[in-house]
Amino acid sequence: MSGEWIGSYRLQLHAGFTLDAARRVLPYLAQLGVSHVYLSPVLQATPASRHGYDVTDPTRISQDLGGEAAWARFVESARAQRLDILLDIVPNHMSASRHNPWWDDVLTHGPFSEFASCFDIRRKAHQPFRVHVCSLAHAYGESLERGELVIELEDGRPRVRHFENSWPLGPASWGMLLAADDPDHAVRGGCSTCFGELDRLHSAKRAGECEREHYWRQAAVAKEMLADAHRSGRLRNAVDRVQADAQQLDAVLQRQFYVLHGWRLAGELTNYRRFFDVAALIGVRTELPRVFSATHARVEAMIAQGQIGGLRIDHPDGLRDPRAYFRRLRDALPNGRLYIEKILENDERLEADWPIDGTVGYDFLAKVNRLWMDDQRTDALTAIYSDFTGHPVNFAALVREKKRSIIETTFSADHDRLSRAALGIARSRSRTRDLSPRHLREALARVTVGLPVYRTYRTAETLHEEDRRVFTEAVQSARIGSPEIDAAAFDFLVELFTKPHLDEHEEDFIAQWQQLAPAVTAKGVEDTTFYCFDRLVSCNEVGSQASLIGISAEKFHEFCHYLSDRWPNSLLATSTHDNKRSEDVRTRISLLSEIPDRWSEALHLWSQLTAPAWKNRTPDRHAEYLLYQTLIGAWPITRERCWQYMLKACREAKIRTSWYEPNTGYEENIRGFVDGVFRTPAFISSLEAFIEPLILPGRVNSLGQTLIKMIAPGVPDFYQGTELWDLSLVDPDNRRAVDFELRSELIRRCRGLTAADVLADWDSGLPKMWMTRRVLALRRERAADFSTHSSYQPLVAQGAHLGNLLAFRRGENLIAVVPRFSMTLNGDWGDTRLPLPRGTWRNHFTEATLHDASAPAELFGSFPVALLIRAGA
Repeated sequence: MSGEWIGSYRLQLHAGFTLDAARRVLPYLAQLGVSHVYLSPVLQATPASRHGYDVTDPTRISQDLGGEAAWARFVESARAQRLDILLDIVPNHMSASRHNPWWDDVLTHGPFSEFASCFDIRRKAHQPFRVHVCSLAHAYGESLERGELVIELEDGRPRVRHFENSWPLGPASWGMLLAADDPDHAVRGGCSTCFGELDRLHSAKRAGECEREHYWRQAAVAKEMLADAHRSGRLRNAVDRVQADAQQLDAVLQRQFYVLHGWRLAGELTNYRRFFDVAALIGVRTELPRVFSATHARVEAMIAQGQIGGLRIDHPDGLRDPRAYFRRLRDALPNGRLYIEKILENDERLEADWPIDGTVGYDFLAKVNRLWMDDQRTDALTAIYSDFTGHPVNFAALVREKKRSIIETTFSADHDRLSRAALGIARSRSRTRDLSPRHLREALARVTVGLPVYRTYRTAETLHEEDRRVFTEAVQSARIGSPEIDAAAFDFLVELFTKPHLDEHEEDFIAQWQQLAPAVTAKGVEDTTFYCFDRLVSCNEVGSQASLIGISAEKFHEFCHYLSDRWPNSLLATSTHDNKRSEDVRTRISLLSEIPDRWSEALHLWSQLTAPAWKNRTPDRHAEYLLYQTLIGAWPITRERCWQYMLKACREAKIRTSWYEPNTGYEENIRGFVDGVFRTPAFISSLEAFIEPLILPGRVNSLGQTLIKMIAPGVPDFYQGTELWDLSLVDPDNRRAVDFELRSELIRRCRGLTAADVLADWDSGLPKMWMTRRVLALRRERAADFSTHSSYQPLVAQGAHLGNLLAFRRGENLIAVVPRFSMTLNGDWGDTRLPLPRGTWRNHFTEATLHDASAPAELFGSFPVALLIRAGA
């Protein structure tokens, strides 16, 4: 394959869109002009997985996607189309389900399983090995009494099933199970030497090599006994007897290496690291060389065979030591590219010593997204939001509130464990021995809440100055307003974190805290606050700061300079599978920042028109405010799509309902309102009249950010389907099937069309596809102009509306120019001009030539954005 990075195109694979289906799309992607097909995870995941992040077997290609044969066909076809592969991998976690044989083995054999060290199970010291599984629909005792726990046999092995979940019954319980069929049998309870020893080892507090060998000898004997009982029919009889006696069933379940609990206790009892709060995804100890090798063997084979050109690393902030992981992965892929899914706060920068090529583009998205918001109207938008909803607009306070709530609910067990660990360290020193456990727990919670970034990267021997600064600031923030907390607790945490060298216990505490912090932020901010703070929802995007409306041209240029200087190969995204809203939805909603008065008038009119839809129930103004913005951004949208989005948004907000405790009465109220809104002709008519003048400016802004993405330093990334207008909302809405037949037809039409031709067909999305194809072809033809040596240089307009024109130069031969706030201008540019560098410049979209200072009418008269190429270069 070529190795050139022109652009990447993300495909979401699943059972309904397999590798063979993706293979059929490759000719279209080659015609579009990308160099890399960017695949969601392809390793074996839970059956019917819609995303592939719940890996069950990292050693093989997913059968749902077509298996190894389909992968081989896909690679061959990609090579034939001169396309490289950028592959998404998941080093942080795996599926904690029966479909994962490693996990099933751990539940069966506990600390004696060869896979026990693969998973990040947080055991209490000097306690028998137990995994607390919080998946039951009701409390354990109630589930037992209801008969929801059912023993069944699979291939002669007993398992306990609870609806769709199933867990193995381990050898230590087989003796008691078999005794139910014949109380006088030699294997009754612990009478048998074999089962007596297994029962003893089940309660052992350590699993050294001697214990391990002894366990497996006894387990082998038990396996033969179980097989004999299965052949004779005694096992079936025993299962039936135990199933009929809740007390016996409870006794069998108590002899497992896991303990079953009701789902409501997940935050309080789960003792393994989860992916965020998802109990069905367990953290993997990739930091151990053996585990890294086992989980990456299939990917390393792909690398060795030259099948992939780059890797996308999912959620590296969950890893114990991301820096060490990147180094090991770089050793495996010395000539390919490594991109990480890293959420950076507004002014946060990537660690300079990471051996990677950049992020997946959320940081770029956060900046380019704000170019289309008028920060001069922030106060007006704030007043409109506050007056209509009655909600406070103190975003920082809301973030603190939601993060603290997440700590005390979703992650209370994790926080309690860390608090005990910190206390243990404190008590090992005379000076801090008498720290209050309550004060230390509270201080740690407040520091976690106050952390201004997702996480720090402290290790036993490494403390970067930036991490020192960030942690110290978090402590200082936590101290404010905390006079009731002993200052010594905060002092201890600062001293511990900033020590030059950490011992084993100190390192373990800080490593686990650093793994928890990003989960708290993700759940507290992205998955809660972003659904509670709706002032301008186009701000509420993964990797973005919802409190920030707009960005100055100077700040945007500064960021692009940083990319050019430090991360010139980073991916540049405008839509992703993680988006809350697609790029085209956001650009349309952002136009509200230009017309706050019209927005306010419409808001109050619509509230009057739709009042009957509340059916005399108390209106939820927050949900109503969100609904109107959603309709503005995604219209036309079906009632069902809109309702599914509103249901998810309300549950994520966790104000009146949630995923864990659905409030059916409230949800029916919201559904009734959504249905009523769609059945109100006067509202629909007013909505469409309001949206009509937004459609074209929103599309122009979409073209502008797409052009910037393709010319700025980095590699432009396209999420499936977004080369045309795409009005998708958060997943699963943005995972809907893409019409590639339509796109293939349109790409064929693009050949030979002029700017005027494509602008005659705005609604199809042809202008966006046509521009994308032309610029990607240019990136391939003029590779030197897009190389890492091609610098980024801002160009500044002159005149009354200079702020409405954003321009920059790439190297010596390219200039990108886009308009901003076109609704505010309404075509009146006045005396605005863009001084061009000396020479003659040709517009790549219109073939017009320009010299010296050019007026917007010359730049945008025949196409809404401009890409200028130095003539003769």
